[in-house]
Amino acid sequence: MRHARAIDIAELIAADGPGSSRERLSAGLRAAILSGRMRPGDAVPSSRAVASAVGVARGTVVRIYDELSGEGYLETVAGSGTFVSTSVPVRTPHDGAGPSDEAPKVHGTIDPSRSPGRSIELRPGIPSTASIARGDWASAWRRATAGEPAAVYPPPAGLPALREQIARHLFHSRGLACDPDDVIVTSGAREGLALVALGLSARLGERLRVGCENPGHVGSRAVLGRLGAEIVPIEVVDGGVDFASVQNSTISALLVTPSHQYPLGGSLDVGRRLQLLEWAERTNAIIIEDDYDSEFRHGRRALPSIASLDESGRVVHVGSYSKVITPWLRCGYVVARDPEVRAQILDARADIGETVSGIPQQALAHYLESGGLSRHLARTRRAYAHKRALVLDALGERVGSSLELSAVDGGLHAVLSSRVEAGNADLAERLQRHGVFVSGLARHYVAPTPRAREGIVFGYGAATDLELQAALEAIRRETTRG
Repeated sequence: MRHARAIDIAELIAADGPGSSRERLSAGLRAAILSGRMRPGDAVPSSRAVASAVGVARGTVVRIYDELSGEGYLETVAGSGTFVSTSVPVRTPHDGAGPSDEAPKVHGTIDPSRSPGRSIELRPGIPSTASIARGDWASAWRRATAGEPAAVYPPPAGLPALREQIARHLFHSRGLACDPDDVIVTSGAREGLALVALGLSARLGERLRVGCENPGHVGSRAVLGRLGAEIVPIEVVDGGVDFASVQNSTISALLVTPSHQYPLGGSLDVGRRLQLLEWAERTNAIIIEDDYDSEFRHGRRALPSIASLDESGRVVHVGSYSKVITPWLRCGYVVARDPEVRAQILDARADIGETVSGIPQQALAHYLESGGLSRHLARTRRAYAHKRALVLDALGERVGSSLELSAVDGGLHAVLSSRVEAGNADLAERLQRHGVFVSGLARHYVAPTPRAREGIVFGYGAATDLELQAALEAIRRETTRG
């Protein structure tokens, strides 16, 4: 039920104190909602009224409302206005609470038993789309659909305008200097990996043997296995693949996630990157670099991609905009600088047919060219850093008697794990019974190889603040029970 009256926000915001007016307004709104002084369904005053009352620019208020909507505190109803989200747990204001009382901490926990009766999705790989600027995004699609539709298929490698923008983006974000002709547009990382596997198999004329990180990405292994490749597990040590194991394996290709190893979260140091390049050139092998989560680093810059260090064309770089923008876009890329490898990949694409519609390609090209992606990334980095802080606040210290938090230096997920046989192998199943959905760490190991760790992998990108806090409280309770 919507409440007709609008809360007088001005009385909830400290007139002075630490932080800017924007920060005080944003924090005051969160605190008022979490404390129960603003209730689910309460109407929020217009941005113009709040700007006038608080003394800030109207655009500042609009941005704060958008930010709080993305975090799950507010919701907008077309034609009616903005309201406190009905998904916020109902709370009774502390007796005697007034504008001068100390506001509760925004990072406080929320009891899941008082949250809505719905599940909380924390399985990894799901980004937040709340901060995509409507103007940039809508403008890109309007430009893409203007004029007469083309009467021919898109080029097999992708639209030249998009390939040029992708090459520019990779140079500025990953230090990868490539020509637009080196870029092949795909429908995502998995299709890119499939095309690479098909191209390498044709090039070799025999069954492809691919070294894969253990533990590693389940979906990538599934794609390779479906195409008949033999999976050779390579152990992960000190943040990346064990180079000694690579040298001792007979493989024709090596799949790595060097910037933010999935799922454990380490980063392959420069020394081992150079060792892998020397190994690939010496053995005529190909390194398939999945640049997983490289756009999101917390506290320090990502190392240059392996492809940026490659001078002999031994690296095929695979990427996607699924986590950077949205999985619904279904757009990614492969960068293959070796002419023979590129030709084999394009031959596979010609046999399969173009799988990326021309209109999304045009829209993405406009979005990149206009700077929309750069602005979106700046906003999402701030949002993910805030959610990461919630994770660290709740789980940063040792949880229970054995669990440790890791993989929080970058990306959109974290790992909570312990040594094997510490009683945490079924943690994902236990949390699911409480409506919190995460991924079990065990499934990321190549069967039947022994597992070094057990626990859970969970994503924090898509959940609202309230959902994430409720889920983290459930994790703490479940891991400290008994």
